[in-house]
Amino acid sequence: MKETLLIEFTVENSKNTTISIPDPREDITKADVVTAAEEIATKKGVLSSGNPVNGFKRAYVRTIEEKELE
Repeated sequence: MKETLLIEFTVENSKNTTISIPDPREDITKADVVTAAEEIATKKGVLSSGNPVNGFKRAYVRTIEEKELE
């Protein structure tokens, strides 16, 4: 299975953007993500179409199971 952590942010232009992180730690918590996301937003560390993110919206882990055809 492949896992990806997706973190959604609000952007200063009233839109949303998502960053994805492959293979997150198994013990990652929402508190870990919120802390990192708030720091990213405070330091304007991510831009979306030239606009900085300004807040955390939500986070989730997407799991994809691949099954090879025989």
